[in-house]
Amino acid sequence: MNTTISDIKNVLYKTRCVCIGHMQYADSQHLREEISEKLAEMGIVMWNHYKKPFITHFDDSPEMRAKYKEWLETEQYDKLVEYSPVRTYDLALIDKSDFIIFLYDPDVITCGSWEEFFTANRIKRPIFFVNLKGKKRTPFWVFWTLKNHHYIYNSVDECIKMIQKINSGEIPLDSDRWRLLQLAER
Repeated sequence: MNTTISDIKNVLYKTRCVCIGHMQYADSQHLREEISEKLAEMGIVMWNHYKKPFITHFDDSPEMRAKYKEWLETEQYDKLVEYSPVRTYDLALIDKSDFIIFLYDPDVITCGSWEEFFTANRIKRPIFFVNLKGKKRTPFWVFWTLKNHHYIYNSVDECIKMIQKINSGEIPLDSDRWRLLQLAER
């Protein structure tokens, strides 16, 4: 008898997630911490942009991010451009993740998050899109990109509940975007 994905409990155990969303014009660190704790309970590893997970990386501390803003304000653009590897590292997290959670606030400008979102879509990663102001305020383009409104949520709690149901097998992996490796522990 063959084992199907719906027979596996804790199907998301040891998977890797990255949470994307606004950073420059608003701080989403507390939400990322909350999500990370809930995912950890399921054995899911969440990479947090605020805590660079790479062995080697550049200084992207809060103090450094304050300098980015200062350089922008004081027109020191050459200094700002020197830190363009931030983008490369952030996009590498998308590539290395099994799924993505996008924390979107329509009232906060974000740029990198959109590039990460469309990169994740191009490489066919499952994307859980959380509109912090409600699903009804989601751009049309997101619906047309994901082509499945069941992956668009009104809140972090709603999103986490869906991930818990997928993990427990209550809801099957319904997207051809899931590419999970077999684990010996299953």
